[in-house]
Amino acid sequence: MFSRVIAKRAAGVRLSTRSLHRVPKLEQHHQWSQEGISGVYSPEQFKMAWTDYQHYLLTNLTLLTNGTAYENKHPYQIILQSAKNTTDQHIFHYASQAHNNHLFFQQLTSKDQAQETRPSKFLMQRLVQQDIADVATLRSKIVELGSSTFGQGWLFLVEYPDKQIKLMRTNNDGTPYYYGKSQVLDLNGGVDETSYKFVENLKQRAANGEREYTLPLLSINLWDHAYIRDYGVNGREKYLENVFDCIDWNVINKRLFLV
Repeated sequence: MFSRVIAKRAAGVRLSTRSLHRVPKLEQHHQWSQEGISGVYSPEQFKMAWTDYQHYLLTNLTLLTNGTAYENKHPYQIILQSAKNTTDQHIFHYASQAHNNHLFFQQLTSKDQAQETRPSKFLMQRLVQQDIADVATLRSKIVELGSSTFGQGWLFLVEYPDKQIKLMRTNNDGTPYYYGKSQVLDLNGGVDETSYKFVENLKQRAANGEREYTLPLLSINLWDHAYIRDYGVNGREKYLENVFDCIDWNVINKRLFLV
């Protein structure tokens, strides 16, 4: 995600600057704007899910961060710094949504091009530890988990500090980078005993100053605006199937941390 600094100079007026958060240029943006992403998106749905929505997010992020310590920072930096500040949650929302959405579109390509890529052997070796023996099983688990998500959110494949790779579902504007704002629980309804213990554990970890960050390898947008025009209200499952078939695994493989 990029920022552009605008400078204005007038006679007798001291130089002043303001930072604008701008929509990053996707490598195939022009083609996708004209043709859509073959296998997953029409041009109209691409415009809604990327061009229009990303502009909306970054415009609001600009308005909220001008004149603040966040003004010249990238959304990723804003996420990490605002996640723990309760008074900055409106800023966190726009930064998190913009960053997650950028990760999502960076990894997409046409279905034909996607079929020429494969998850690396290093990635598959770690997935085996989670009972995911092949790509077909990974696809099935992602579609099942995403389809069963209630409401808005994100689906991630993340790498933990111990190098385990797991699927993570976050609600609303949750981020995978910080456990305190992952929002993996939907607390809009009743809270069962397991969920209550999970929340209490989070509070204790935060009180102890625990630091744990996960690295997102794959991001999938589960918000309605990401698919509703092409797939309809009940089309999330088909959307997820098509998204998986259009993942550029070369991008995912490069996100995996190797020593």
